[in-house]
Amino acid sequence: MEVTNIVTYVSGLPVLVADLTALLLIFRVYLRWRRKSALFFSVAWLADFIMVVFSMSSNPIYRGIAELSLTLFAMLMFMGSIRLLEEELIPVPHSMLQRLAFMAPLLYLYVVLVYRFTGNADWTLTAGVSLGISGVFVFASGILLKPVESIYRRPAKLLYFSIMLFGLHLIPAALFGLYTWYLPIGFTFSTTLTILMAYSMLRLTSTQEFLKEQNGVKVPEIHTGTIILQPEEFEEILSKLKDSPVLAFLRNLRYQQDGWRVYFVTAVPFKKEGIVGTISPTELARMTEIVYRYLEETSSMGLQGVVVIDCIEYLSMYNSWESLMKFLSKLRDIIMIRGGTLIIVIEKESVEERIFNQLRKLLE
Repeated sequence: MEVTNIVTYVSGLPVLVADLTALLLIFRVYLRWRRKSALFFSVAWLADFIMVVFSMSSNPIYRGIAELSLTLFAMLMFMGSIRLLEEELIPVPHSMLQRLAFMAPLLYLYVVLVYRFTGNADWTLTAGVSLGISGVFVFASGILLKPVESIYRRPAKLLYFSIMLFGLHLIPAALFGLYTWYLPIGFTFSTTLTILMAYSMLRLTSTQEFLKEQNGVKVPEIHTGTIILQPEEFEEILSKLKDSPVLAFLRNLRYQQDGWRVYFVTAVPFKKEGIVGTISPTELARMTEIVYRYLEETSSMGLQGVVVIDCIEYLSMYNSWESLMKFLSKLRDIIMIRGGTLIIVIEKESVEERIFNQLRKLLE
């Protein structure tokens, strides 16, 4: 027990410093810019701070508080990751949600394994369950954060990688935590990964990308409602949209501007720096959902949302004209309700005159 206390105190001090630093600096970001993801992340570090403090005691009650705090840390990291995806208008793929569903049976098997390995029911029901649940949800938080790498690049990559490793390192802790030989190994991993997580999260929340939506965003000087423009007309107003939080579904990527959230509309998987992701031309319902959440976000920040679509001709190849008109009509209604702007970029000569007139009548 004496060796355990020495290792705990020695490894705990730098973790406490990292927790407090992350807590204060990220909470300051929230107070200034009101990013809800920053609030969740800052409170998560508070939970980790409480966990470390109470884990230094041998009192069973305090140890129980530490185990509960660890699960709260995992919960807040998971909620903060989801909130960051919402703020960046990045949808969670259905395939990812399906994979996360496997957490339930895996967690059960893990708890059974801890009991079979240790033979200690009290340890299994307290530390085993706490470490298992926390490990699974922290690891899932790292997986959820992977798509933000397209926006935050290296800081995001370092963050999701360190979070995933932290989640994984909790798994063997329940199996070997009762052995003295494992304590210095476990605490070394925990200390290193906690400091790495705190550092990478501070880097991410300090980037211009994280702050720009709240920091001097240009509001485009264009009227609300739906606008149908020829490509040359659209190019004339691109300067007004530069550095604005525009949501764009594009085929022509030369329209892309700094600060835009761009989805490349294609039936083929495609990756490029600065693009949130690809979206299939048949996924009209998903596009509607993305637009709706985007306009909710910009409205809550007091900004005028602008949606750009330059691929009507391409969409018409994969959808019936009736389905496409219903999709555009629904977007028009959402735009009207939220006071945003929908810009349709289309060459008049690329469609029949009758269809073009129908499009203008429906939307404008």
